[in-house]
Order: sequence, then structure tokens, then C-alpha cells
Amino acid sequence: MQEITNLAGGAIIGFGLAWMLERWEMSFFRRLSVAEPEELLQENAKIFQNIFSHWGIYIGMTITAAALSEWRQWSPEFLNDLILITALVGIAWIDRKTLLIEGRLIALAMGLRLLWLSFFAPQEMLNSLTGLLIGAGILYFIGFLYETFRHRQGLGEGDAAVLGLIGLWVGWQGLGTVLLIAALSGIIIGGISLLRQRKTNQNIPDLLQTQIPFAPFLCLGGLIVYFLQETGFIMKGFGF
Repeated sequence: MQEITNLAGGAIIGFGLAWMLERWEMSFFRRLSVAEPEELLQENAKIFQNIFSHWGIYIGMTITAAALSEWRQWSPEFLNDLILITALVGIAWIDRKTLLIEGRLIALAMGLRLLWLSFFAPQEMLNSLTGLLIGAGILYFIGFLYETFRHRQGLGEGDAAVLGLIGLWVGWQGLGTVLLIAALSGIIIGGISLLRQRKTNQNIPDLLQTQIPFAPFLCLGGLIVYFLQETGFIMKGFGF
């Protein structure tokens, strides 16, 4: 009976979080539409209509939250998991559709993580803050070097903020594994996506100029590393 209660309660929370993400993205789109020129509004409207064109986000969040509620048994770690998952799902979804990073969602997640650490795990505060600073610094430095030598932007500053956010959960020790997973998944999934979108007679150099959002792959890597740490497959503080 307790197991059913846990699953049902977690499912309700997960569905509610998916609904909140939908409302958040509607707000983001409205702000985006106001800031953009009139000729881009119609294109963005099509993008927005597809953001929640299916129930996948609801189903995924509902199942995930239900499973976590049973695993965590409503401990403080359950709240910590939900903050990370909700933030990264929202960031990845928006970036995938608009090539923009939602800074307000990152700021909110960072604030909630720091509050959680203050109440439940103050001994992890230093390692988490180090992960934040190093994570943001790594991608900012890589992007700076790329722009310096290639004379065009390769990574957005928003990607650095996303990795910094992930560093708050996985610590600086897990950042290398996050980047490895993000890079490999980006190459594989992004490459397949580009080939599927390739137009007839389109040459490879033009195809390689296509912008691919990197934040979704960072979010994927962050979630994988975090839960591998939490389940003991990766030791915290040592990476693989």
C-alpha cells in the first residue's frame, strides 16, 4: 500500500512539474516574440506550437517522478533530484527549439540548489560551488579560444552557464565525464540529425554550418553522471 501511495504521489508531482514547464515556456516564447522583429514572429509561432505538440514531456516527467519517489522514499534527496531534472529538461527543450538558453530557469535552479545544500548538506557546499565555477569557466574558455582562432562563435555563453549549473550537482570531479558524454552524444545524434535534414545536392561544408544546440547534450550528460554518482556506479570525487 505504501508503495502505491509513493508512486501515485510522485506521479502527481511529476505531472504538475511538466505543466509548470509548459507554462514557463509559454512565458519565454511571449518574451521572445516581443523582442524579435515582426518577420520572425510567424516562424517562432510554428516553433512554439511544436514545443508541446505531444505528451512525451508529461509522460516522461510523471514516470520519472513516480520512480524517484519510490526510490528516495520522500527524503530530501527526492526534492534535490526534482530540481535538477526539471531545470535540465526545461533548458534542453527550450534550447532545442529556439537555440536560446533560458537564464531565469538556470538562476532559479541555482538558488534552489544552494538553499537545499544550506539546509541538508552544508558539507557539500564548497565542492558544489567549485563545480559551478570550474564548469562555467571551462566552456567559457573553450568558447573564447574557438572564437579567437575561428573568428566566429562556437559555444554560447549560455552553454557555460548550463555546465556550471550541472557542476553544482556533480561537483568539479564529474565535469569531465559530463563533457565526454555530451560530446559523444552530440556527435552521434547531431550527425544523424544533420544527415536526415540534408537537402538534395547540399554540399558537406554548407551542412556543417548548421547550428546544433549543445545544451541538450550537456543536460543529458549531467543527468547520467549525477544518477551514476547517486547509485554508486561513479564514486563522487573520483570520476570513472
